[in-house]
Amino acid sequence: MKGILLLNTLRQVLVMALLLVGNLPAFAQLMPLSLSVPGPGAASYLPIALISKIGADRAEGAEVKVRYVSGGGAAAQEMLSNNTEFAVFGLSAAMTSRLKDPRIVGLAAINDLPLYVLLVRRALQGKVKSVADLKGRVIGVHSFSITTKTNSHIVMELLLRNAGVAPDKVRFVSVGQRWASEAAMLVDGTADAVMGDEPHASRMVADKVAFQLVHLGDPKSSAGIPGGAFLRGALFGRQDRIEQDPKKAETMVRIIRRTLEWIASHTPEEVVDMAGIEDPVERKYMLETLRKYPRQYSRDAKFSTRQLQETEIFFRTSQADNSAAQALKVESMIMDRWAGRKD
Repeated sequence: MKGILLLNTLRQVLVMALLLVGNLPAFAQLMPLSLSVPGPGAASYLPIALISKIGADRAEGAEVKVRYVSGGGAAAQEMLSNNTEFAVFGLSAAMTSRLKDPRIVGLAAINDLPLYVLLVRRALQGKVKSVADLKGRVIGVHSFSITTKTNSHIVMELLLRNAGVAPDKVRFVSVGQRWASEAAMLVDGTADAVMGDEPHASRMVADKVAFQLVHLGDPKSSAGIPGGAFLRGALFGRQDRIEQDPKKAETMVRIIRRTLEWIASHTPEEVVDMAGIEDPVERKYMLETLRKYPRQYSRDAKFSTRQLQETEIFFRTSQADNSAAQALKVESMIMDRWAGRKD
């Protein structure tokens, strides 16, 4: 393990040196940028952890400070409260926040494949065979709030509606976004099911803490789910602040694109080494996730028109009883002037 850490440190130094040469003028002052994101630990947001490690921010003449929070709703609130300038979380969660605050705009795509996993505690195997069997039970989502819904909450509501169960027929609780808290609530029965994330989900199944009921990364499992190919995570900013200083938004998008391009050009082993994941168990499951789902991340940060349409279908279906949600068009909150667009 010491050898891996030493190799990781040497690689970081080399990568940063190569990125900085010819890109950052001598004695230039770095542009300070701040970002809130759920985590740490979920594979979906691994690109954010890599930004400073590969020197993607310094290569663009900036320094990104990351603030980790409990879920997407908290990430949005950090940005809206001026505690951070940008946030990374789920687009559908951003659409919920947009209903209350029209300043939220999407700047770049980060995820290409949603890896949400519905896990049920092991003791219920044989009793819970479908989503419909969760009626009347307790379901954990990353962060639960009556006013602000996280992506995991929205995904769970869609699965329930798709199974003919009204969301108010279950009880939601917050489980955070760490393996320890999710597993503990399933083991002690505080939650009957959890809307989890990779690589935590695979680890809980392997440890016989839970069994998998639905996996959105599996085409067979996600078949029939309206808008199942939705855009998971994206970079967001506040429109009023962007109008005041568009250079910061442009730089943040360039940093995200540079990071995604780096991931796309390196092996899973190189990505995990650079991320500095020291725990052998965490490293094992992160590697498995990266190998199994190569489509997990966008390769270029561009917004896909088809994926945005899927996200709108997904969002509206999950919010069937919300007239404001039915009227919201996802295109109204996408600012793609720097990230670009593709089919």
